Amino acid sequence: MLTANVATAKNELSRLLRRVKRGERVIITERNHPIAQLQPFSATEGDAPSPGLAALYEAGVLTPPASAGLDVAAFLALPEATLPEGHALSAAILAEREEGR
Repeated sequence: MLTANVATAKNELSRLLRRVKRGERVIITERNHPIAQLQPFSATEGDAPSPGLAALYEAGVLTPPASAGLDVAAFLALPEATLPEGHALSAAILAEREEGR
């Protein structure tokens, strides 16, 4: 099992993920204390919530996602937003902020 501190993990994330893809686990440490673990994802693990998440769903603390995720094809098919001629995007954003949107 490989150990990497936060700075190394940040700077070498791609390299660490390649190792995880090969089946290794990586422990991320902060000041020599383990704070996170990178490990290969298992499809069976992703099918059902962990016991901890299941308990939070049952307690009403969390709400499970309503859908499987973002439909990327549908999102990319949406029409692009356009601004009228002579209007700046920054002006449109400031106007929305003033309107409270």
